[in-house]
Amino acid sequence: MHFRSCTRLGSAIFAILLAAGHGLSQEPSVQITFLDVGQGDAIVIRAPEGQTIMVDAGRQNALRYLQQMGVAEIDLLVATHPHADHIGGIEEVLTARPVRFYMDNGLPHTTATYTSLMGTLQRLENVTYLEATARRIEMGGVSIDVLPFPTSEPQGTEVDHNNRSIALILSFGQFSAFLSGDSEELELTHFLTSGVAKDVTLLKAPHHGSANGFTRDFLEVASPEVVVISVGAGNAYLHPRPEALTEFGSVADHVYRTDRDGHVTVLGYADGRYEVVLGQDVVASGAERAAGRLPGLGPDVAKKVSVTVVADTPGDVRGNLNGEYVEIQSHATVPLGIGLWKVCDVSSRCFRFPEGARIEPGRRVVVYTGYGTNDGVSFFMNNDRAVWNNDGDEATLFDAEDNPVVRYVYE
Repeated sequence: MHFRSCTRLGSAIFAILLAAGHGLSQEPSVQITFLDVGQGDAIVIRAPEGQTIMVDAGRQNALRYLQQMGVAEIDLLVATHPHADHIGGIEEVLTARPVRFYMDNGLPHTTATYTSLMGTLQRLENVTYLEATARRIEMGGVSIDVLPFPTSEPQGTEVDHNNRSIALILSFGQFSAFLSGDSEELELTHFLTSGVAKDVTLLKAPHHGSANGFTRDFLEVASPEVVVISVGAGNAYLHPRPEALTEFGSVADHVYRTDRDGHVTVLGYADGRYEVVLGQDVVASGAERAAGRLPGLGPDVAKKVSVTVVADTPGDVRGNLNGEYVEIQSHATVPLGIGLWKVCDVSSRCFRFPEGARIEPGRRVVVYTGYGTNDGVSFFMNNDRAVWNNDGDEATLFDAEDNPVVRYVYE
């Protein structure tokens, strides 16, 4: 029998309190964060030893939360199935963070989102592809069992991607979690008859709490103590469905949903206990927050960073000020802290990076002229008019003390 503990802290301060250990156990734990990405799935898992696993990345904008969490690299990135609300944000993550291993269900899709993602994966030579075969993956003290999905398909029918979702059982001592993408009745019955879904601590609600995202038999055997529903407020599918909420509530002690609770973090301990933290800030440890305030690389920093201006992409930039931008590329082998640095044109029109900004080794950030929301890789000057002259200008990168680091001049 698992021991339970549920902690609810204010959204503005809970990450700081958690890092300081206020009210939460200091024992090693696996941390599972269900990100509030609207109608979609994005889950970040951290092993006690620091390894990071990401399961899906929502439709978009998951990267900004990785930045807040201080996630510098990802050991394993899993796309449960190729629907846009699960893989739409993966390409952005792949191009902004080093990823060691990538896994998907191996079934192609016809969408532009899927095609673009596959093209990016082919260009990233350092990412190792893993087949979603039955296997166990060890990440420090955390074990991840990859469950085989049904392979038979009625002749002449289209691939049922929901029922080919990769399912994972995560274990840390006596704590366990069952994550299964958008599995519906067919796949859940397959897992039930395979005997793999017995007595888990945490269940990610399959298919966002849809009417076909559960069976009574599956829930009774899985017997979760906590259910988390990744779902967007006011979604067109009316998820979660009332019948799903009723069934989840009948078997679990706690049911959380990202549309109401924001990010949901479950801390699982080896003896089976768990703690739940809710709120709009993403959990980050003190060490990870400190990593976001990295110093520069010393006097030779100019050799390890370069700047390029794209002053005029095809089309009318006046109607799209984000058609002009500056790329800042790191050639360093360690993260480069650029918090409070600035980039300026020859007329001293400048953009200053927010505190904690950083460039991962070998990666780049982009500063657009127009409006948008900074996510740690894409930054926006929020200007109403163009900055970079088509007929010649320069971009100078200054450090936090306004010392010039590198200059790019074009004619």
